[in-house]
Amino acid sequence: MKQERLAQTVAEAIRASIVQKGLAAGTQLPTEGELMAQYDVGRSTIREAMKQLQAENIVEIRRGLGSFVANRTGLSRDPLGLGFEEQSRVLRELMEVRLLLEPGIAGEASLRRNEDDLSKMEMSILHMTEAYQAGKDYQSFDYDFHLAMAESLRNSVLRRMYPVIFEAIAQGYERTAHVHGSFEVALKYHRDILSAIRDQDASTASGFTRRHILQALADINKSGKGEPKP
Repeated sequence: MKQERLAQTVAEAIRASIVQKGLAAGTQLPTEGELMAQYDVGRSTIREAMKQLQAENIVEIRRGLGSFVANRTGLSRDPLGLGFEEQSRVLRELMEVRLLLEPGIAGEASLRRNEDDLSKMEMSILHMTEAYQAGKDYQSFDYDFHLAMAESLRNSVLRRMYPVIFEAIAQGYERTAHVHGSFEVALKYHRDILSAIRDQDASTASGFTRRHILQALADINKSGKGEPKP
């Protein structure tokens, strides 16, 4: 029990150090030996502390290479516990959350965006189109568009929420990729949203985003795997 408490204390100290130093994802952490000397504890305590941090998705342990700051630091694979919900309704509820949040995000993005943000959104549309034309999976580029829009708000809380809430983008893609005309409609909405954001037209950006999500939900209903219409 004493060692567990000590490992917890060391884990909290390492976590605080990562935050205070602002270490980016992928940054390599000190070796076991260096951490042992820094915190004056044994190897087993360091290993237990790192296991705790790995479980919290704060560090990533790469066999033979060492420990690194994890991507999406502190965000576990399923922080909302969606895996324990009835899966037949999860997608619809995720889409509902998007409908509540994303039109507002788009409107605000039109007021806060800079040229770099616009470039990221434009490139995601280009890559999405190229992937589709090559018969490849374009879902990651679809997601990149929505992520770039959200990140233009420079809101650290939203940045952490977005990958979780917008799991609906990935699930929706799986349901609608085979629906005839789905890609073309989604592409047009992306271009319309980008145009409104570029023009700093918050109302139009918000409106197109709402229509885009509603169309995605309609495509889900059309798909053979979708849920029945309400």
